[in-house]
Amino acid sequence: MSESYQISTMNKVTVIVPNYNHEPFLKLRLESILNQTYTNFEIILLDDNSSDNSRSIIEQYRDNAKVRSIIYNDTNSGSTFHQWTKGILLAETEYIWIAESDDYASPRFLETMLALTDKYPDVGIAYSNSYKVDAAGNILEDLNCYMDAEFEFGRNEVKRHMCLYNTITNVSSCLLKREYAINALAGLGTFKTCGDWIFYARMLQHCNLAYSHTKLNYYRWHHTSVSFSASQTSAYVSEGIHVIRDIDYKLVRFTLREYLTLCKGWLKKIVTISPASELKAIWILTFTTYKYCTAKISLTVAG
Repeated sequence: MSESYQISTMNKVTVIVPNYNHEPFLKLRLESILNQTYTNFEIILLDDNSSDNSRSIIEQYRDNAKVRSIIYNDTNSGSTFHQWTKGILLAETEYIWIAESDDYASPRFLETMLALTDKYPDVGIAYSNSYKVDAAGNILEDLNCYMDAEFEFGRNEVKRHMCLYNTITNVSSCLLKREYAINALAGLGTFKTCGDWIFYARMLQHCNLAYSHTKLNYYRWHHTSVSFSASQTSAYVSEGIHVIRDIDYKLVRFTLREYLTLCKGWLKKIVTISPASELKAIWILTFTTYKYCTAKISLTVAG
């Protein structure tokens, strides 16, 4: 692994750019960060042993005052979520923006997200609406979020939505509070496709959620994107079910009826995947049910 550092100043936001073979998109990504109207940030560039010309583009920014560190992996980590973990652990600021290297942002992204966190201090994830774009930057279908309100309690979001579906379109649309993010990292690098969903659900059990309807993020959808790959495999189910395994049922409280409805929803998903993955998912669901029952008994005894 090769790396370089500049002295970190007292910035409020660390922008983590995890890159792997996104040479065609990387310059636009970096320029969209440097052109932010809010300027109290630093950048950590992480390259996961790209085989394209990404390195030469990254080196163009080595002397930029906003670039705190550049780290090249000698071998590919096998999961973008390893890179997320590395970046979050390196960050020293209050907030983190994981700006995926194929996406790009409106100049007002950070300014708008920080206004939300100022308005709601107990928010751990503030995110914006997004445009979904193809490799050429053409806008695809509308990505209007289901969320009508500007604010939601995190545990309500987990209980009502996140326990079954990943409701946050992509991480580039999010500003994360580091104190919550750093406690949601355990084992994240073992996931290939659903680490983001698991990460959000872990965080939102301990913090709240804010949302801007303004479209400030351009979310790239193409054959090399992690989101596209996830949609083409059964991993969305076999990995995604870990979301309910990681719920603390003493914090996120389901009635028995609500929990059985949750199980029914996951069983419908499980039957669509391969037999081997199905068996593992059933085991996780069984373990989760034991965990739920234990929490329910504990809460009942505690009165």
